[in-house]
Amino acid sequence: MEELILLILIIITICILKILFKAKVKEIKEIAEDEKVDKVVKKLPNNKEVCRKILEKLNNKNVQIEEEENTDCFYFIATNKIILNKSNDHFVRIQTIAHECIHSIQNKKLLWFNYIFSNLINLFFLVLIILQVIGFITNTVLWVAIFLIVVIIQYSVRSFLEIEAMTKAKYLACDYLQENNIKEVKEIENKYERLNELGIKYTCFKLLTSKFFMISIYIVISIILNLMH
Repeated sequence: MEELILLILIIITICILKILFKAKVKEIKEIAEDEKVDKVVKKLPNNKEVCRKILEKLNNKNVQIEEEENTDCFYFIATNKIILNKSNDHFVRIQTIAHECIHSIQNKKLLWFNYIFSNLINLFFLVLIILQVIGFITNTVLWVAIFLIVVIIQYSVRSFLEIEAMTKAKYLACDYLQENNIKEVKEIENKYERLNELGIKYTCFKLLTSKFFMISIYIVISIILNLMH
């Protein structure tokens, strides 16, 4: 009964967060699609060169830069490397690149903690399920509580890193556009601002709910095992 109540509460919490954060991916995509400004920004150098210039502005010349086809852009702390998508079709690319460049200069302790702790959570989740299946765990509610505490710790660090990068990326990207004499910089800045307003909410929602889904899976497995017994 306790597990079922927890599952219902988690589902209710996810629904409430979705309403509060107004996490609408469709609206974000609509703002990010603008052929007019896409054509303007497409005239700028390729992503690798843009990244190099922005890193120079941040006085960070030690980061490796790689381009790949059809990939998400990200900064990998373990190799001190920024991975970029080769596509230069969209105006959002400048802010996205600036975002990853900012990640590369953030507090290394926080970056390493987030990297290691995130992987440990995934390992913890797998071990927890295995122990539940073999019958080693009898107090599911206790382990759900522990899982929630772990999630709060990870969310606190990750959300700080993402919000800081998203907030600063707009200014950094607009500075780069101004330096390259882009006349539509004010129009692009307004779009970046709107994307951040929605993107930060969506990111916070996604970071939390992804872990809530993991907890829900664990609870469902626990309920099924209890019914089988």
